[in-house]
Amino acid sequence: MTTENAPLLTESPLRSALKGFTWRLVATFTTVVIAYCITGKQALALQIGAVEFVAKLVVYYVHERAWVRVPFGRGLLKTGGNGDKV
Repeated sequence: MTTENAPLLTESPLRSALKGFTWRLVATFTTVVIAYCITGKQALALQIGAVEFVAKLVVYYVHERAWVRVPFGRGLLKTGGNGDKV
């Protein structure tokens, strides 16, 4: 049996966008709840959440794509023929 190297995995831009979108849903809900608790105004809380959602989705996507280019902490996982780490 031959020893094979596992390929270095990368994330597609679409995966980064989907991760950002789903995280923003969770985080924006939290922001809306906090804004409502502070202001007591539902409309204002939703406006704050809407602005925050768009702004932070863009920032997260740029941040995520930048990290894809950073080699720190990545490497090849060497496995034996039976899938065990070597």
